Amino acid sequence: MSSISIKQLPQVNEINSDDLLLIQTPTASNTLEFKDFIIGLENTTFANTISTFNTEIESLSSKVHTLSSSDITNTDAIATNTTDIAANTTNLGFSGVVIDVNAANIATNTANIATNTADIATNTANIATNTTFIGQFATSQPIAEGTPPTANHSLTLTINGTPYKILLNG
Repeated sequence: MSSISIKQLPQVNEINSDDLLLIQTPTASNTLEFKDFIIGLENTTFANTISTFNTEIESLSSKVHTLSSSDITNTDAIATNTTDIAANTTNLGFSGVVIDVNAANIATNTANIATNTADIATNTANIATNTTFIGQFATSQPIAEGTPPTANHSLTLTINGTPYKILLNG
């Protein structure tokens, strides 16, 4: 039997997952598919470094998750607040217009109240005058049917500052 050294075997440039590794144990020689080849952390010189990094990564991941959840909630709140601000700004614009319209309406209504107050005074005086005329009509001849209206047979009412003469006829 000839003896061949492992050093004499040809070399490969890469290992694929279905390639075999030759394993020499104290009791036998075996093969192992490369895809099943696992190096445990305890068999490395950098186990402490990886362990420290792993702890830091877990801590940072937890913080990022917490911040991400917080950011999503805050983003929703910011979007809601932005929408509310836009709506309130629009409403303020409408309110300004409504206030201007209401101020104009108040001024108009105040003028109308003054006019109507004067009309009430005029109408009250006219009612008193007409009451006197009614007393006179009761003692005088009634207006004959078909008699054309005259200024002597009239009633004056003022509405919104405009006097109206109602002519009475028979």
